[in-house]
Amino acid sequence: MNADSNVLTFVSEEGKKAWEAFAQNPERAVVMLDGDGTMWDVVKYPTMPNVDRRYRPVLDGLVAQTGVTGMLTGRSVEQVRSFGLLGDGLHVLGQFGCEWYHDGRLTQPVDRPATLDVVDAMLPEVFAQAGLADASIEDVKSHFRAIHYAAGTDDSTVAALVAGLTHLAEETGLVCLPGHNVIELGPKVNKRDSLAWFVASLPWEPSVVLYAGDSEPDLAAFDVLDGLRSKGVPTLKVGTSGNTAVKARSDLLVRGPLGTLTMLLRLRIITQR
Repeated sequence: MNADSNVLTFVSEEGKKAWEAFAQNPERAVVMLDGDGTMWDVVKYPTMPNVDRRYRPVLDGLVAQTGVTGMLTGRSVEQVRSFGLLGDGLHVLGQFGCEWYHDGRLTQPVDRPATLDVVDAMLPEVFAQAGLADASIEDVKSHFRAIHYAAGTDDSTVAALVAGLTHLAEETGLVCLPGHNVIELGPKVNKRDSLAWFVASLPWEPSVVLYAGDSEPDLAAFDVLDGLRSKGVPTLKVGTSGNTAVKARSDLLVRGPLGTLTMLLRLRIITQR
């Protein structure tokens, strides 16, 4: 790890108190992590990202030490498996919560939208109207279609693509989610509802809840932590990028995927005391 990745910058007193709560009661601590941009760098197309091999043993260790360690990600559970991260004890809310993997079992709390078939038929026309010549359609997810476009694509082309896909989403009862060189169409799920449901389903009250993310969709998860904090539950919002909105809402700032790994390693140490 380089020197920059070793820096953990607390920017709130609430964050410092939440960090201390991990050491006091790790058995009921909850650690939830975003994937792209948080645990690994964002990639141009949906090929295998470079996932640091040190993550798996660290996650396995935290699974044994905490009440819950898991991921809340737009990636599918099968993608997380292909990255080498899917130990039986890890909780994964995949596709923004459409899938839930835990204890070796996979369930789908959200039904697959039947209108995805309509989306598949209409995408070529949307691309043509936007003047987009280079796009990759990711169909490895059960509930979403992800349209990836090249970095550096003209802003007007991207705007036309977003407009066309937004209209298609409205026509098919889906939601349009722009991201890092990708736009996804799928059911109306978000990290706020999924994380709130997940925490409420726990059979015990958490001693502390941590969520780490890098972009605007993660702010919805931060909303859940704010709500828990207002009820007296220590929470730790971790920002893993230079995104202005994420930084403004964070209690702890780390520097990219290596910074996230450093944070998790330090959590392992303090929960072993």
